[in-house]
Amino acid sequence: MSEKFILEQIGVMHSPYTDPMQTPVQSVFTKGRGTIELFPAFADGLDQIASFSHLILITRLHKAPLEMLVETPMVDGGMPHGIFATRHMCRPNRIGFSIVKLLAQVDNRLLIEGVDLLDGTPVLDIKPYIPAFDSVPDASSGWLSIQHLENIRRKSQSL
Repeated sequence: MSEKFILEQIGVMHSPYTDPMQTPVQSVFTKGRGTIELFPAFADGLDQIASFSHLILITRLHKAPLEMLVETPMVDGGMPHGIFATRHMCRPNRIGFSIVKLLAQVDNRLLIEGVDLLDGTPVLDIKPYIPAFDSVPDASSGWLSIQHLENIRRKSQSL
């Protein structure tokens, strides 16, 4: 049985990207910079965050045009895949996930690198990236070929 949830936005992403088609495809492949502005009510939650080098951002992909269960990859097309086997933006609940480098904290603002989000993207949560928990060296990349990954890298780095 499906259950509905209400999520509260804790902040907003400020980035140079305003066009969804001109936004890097994955945060790991870009040096794009931006700022997360945490709303004042959540500022105390940033205590000790500057001790981490990277962060996991959970966002609402508010400009995703629709929700789909099957999609064709955005970079180099190919066969359609189930949405849960992709990182495509048009997914149920439009939840985004990015790993970014933390460059600095100034009060309730975080300067970050690796931005793959549109300006104005709602931030739902921030978690520290912890290599001992978040890295799985022998993980499989599923249907993604080396060529597909390289095409994503090239597209993201060209923006």
